[in-house]
Amino acid sequence: MNIDDLTIGEAREIAGMFGGASAEPKPSECSHDPIPVLVCTDKRGVVFGYTTNAKADPINLTDARMCIYWSKDVGGVFGLAENGPTSSSRISAKVASVTLTGITAVFEAETAAVEAWVNAPVYGRN
Repeated sequence: MNIDDLTIGEAREIAGMFGGASAEPKPSECSHDPIPVLVCTDKRGVVFGYTTNAKADPINLTDARMCIYWSKDVGGVFGLAENGPTSSSRISAKVASVTLTGITAVFEAETAAVEAWVNAPVYGRN
């Protein structure tokens, strides 16, 4: 094998063998299209929004909403990423853009969760 004849894919595969990284980047790690995510911060913030780089810290989210409170029926933070907030949850108003620092976890939100987050009523505005 001549190193000068390697394709980009072959080079990535070799780099993945030695660097512990995967040969192919995951679409959710860095994308041009915004993906829905749930972000946890070191200040105990839990925020839903859309990002083009799920590995960033600080991370920029658009159309972001914060979970102020959730009850047992949600199933914790993992439940917020899987199915979204329930009617007993308290969800903030939406902001067009926010930058979060101190990221401790980023979950890719499931389709059911996205729908629940988008349709959740704003707490205190009933």
